[in-house]
Amino acid sequence: MKKIVLFSAFAGIISFAPSYGDSLISYEAGEEVSENVDGVDESSSDFKDSITLSSAYFENQYTNKQLANFGLELIRGTDRLEKSFITNSEGTEGSVAKWGMRAFYVLFIHRAFNTAFHEIGHGLRVRAYGHDFMLSEMNNHGKFKKDENFFKYFVKKLGKFSRSSCKYEVSADSKDDPAKQTLVVSAGGMNNEMYLAERISQDFHKRGHLGFAESFAYFYNRLSPMAYALSKKDRGDNFEDDPIAVQYCYKELGISAKKNDIALSGVISALLSGTTYSIGKYAFSSEQCATPISFYNFQAPDVFSYITSKGISYKLDSAYKYSDDMKFLFGAEHVFHGQATTELHLGVDFTVPSVHNANLKAIVTLGRGFDLEAICSVPVTDCLSINVEAGTYSTKSLLGERHARNLNKGRSNDIAVSVSYKY
Repeated sequence: MKKIVLFSAFAGIISFAPSYGDSLISYEAGEEVSENVDGVDESSSDFKDSITLSSAYFENQYTNKQLANFGLELIRGTDRLEKSFITNSEGTEGSVAKWGMRAFYVLFIHRAFNTAFHEIGHGLRVRAYGHDFMLSEMNNHGKFKKDENFFKYFVKKLGKFSRSSCKYEVSADSKDDPAKQTLVVSAGGMNNEMYLAERISQDFHKRGHLGFAESFAYFYNRLSPMAYALSKKDRGDNFEDDPIAVQYCYKELGISAKKNDIALSGVISALLSGTTYSIGKYAFSSEQCATPISFYNFQAPDVFSYITSKGISYKLDSAYKYSDDMKFLFGAEHVFHGQATTELHLGVDFTVPSVHNANLKAIVTLGRGFDLEAICSVPVTDCLSINVEAGTYSTKSLLGERHARNLNKGRSNDIAVSVSYKY
């Protein structure tokens, strides 16, 4: 079983343990803004928590984006519940309630979701290559049986600390590049964790504040791939361990990156990120929650590291706040350790007050292909909104490799319609 690793989290708690045991793949056949923004940005204070029902919650329609949305709502709901406990308690009782709620989140909610999201990261890359997968326990050595229900698996993992796996079968006539396919699938779990940290950071900058559960999940998902890579020793035959499988696949592809490089990239990217320092500032101050850092309306950039078939990449995200209703998004992803590859990201995020405060966010990615991700959210009432989220990906791009629903074609598209109840 994967050893428990201590992380420095700056979020009111210092240590936490990885949620997914030995997760693996079993192969079977305009205005100057001060440097630090104290208090919650008024333009962000109107954002409410939500509960969403999405068409992409059906088993055959899963996407990393939609399942990450579910995770974010779960995290925010826990923060909301914690605040409720504190509000209705005083003194010692309030302190016990707060830390009891935090312990419950870390040991049950967080652990179960991260295990499921890590494993579905493998599974959705398996499906993208046209194969079936099975979310299972490590001790499940029975006959392979297609079992791809993320939500059933998430509920099954609540309160369970057993090791987990994603098994899959590859057809004998598969024409995929074996080394590349194995790498993309093996990296899927760790990449999903980094992606959730990226989504938490994006949500942080949009909403203007971050609570304990979000801060905890941010550091956990950033540093868990590092801990996973460092905890595995190359015995020469343990290719079922994700970092070792990735290392050997890189060797097959002529790339020198190794598991220790995965760990190093995780540390470097965390230290280069504004969100890291925002949470650090909050942890050592009397503020009620973390708030974003900005410079002259430019968002302090965040950097995330990903495992790609070209090598280990660093993805930078930032934005310029043009007005309270409009942001210009920009960034880039570059492979420094491997075959040099660069992609640029340009986008816009704006709200239209005259149309019921409808919000549109769109990001174009240019590089080895053309990718477009967009989401439109239209409030129907004060508590209800309808959302449409779509994406089109080149399967040759770094972004497409992680999120395309079909990697056997030159282009992959997805669309999801959802309804959100805001509270």
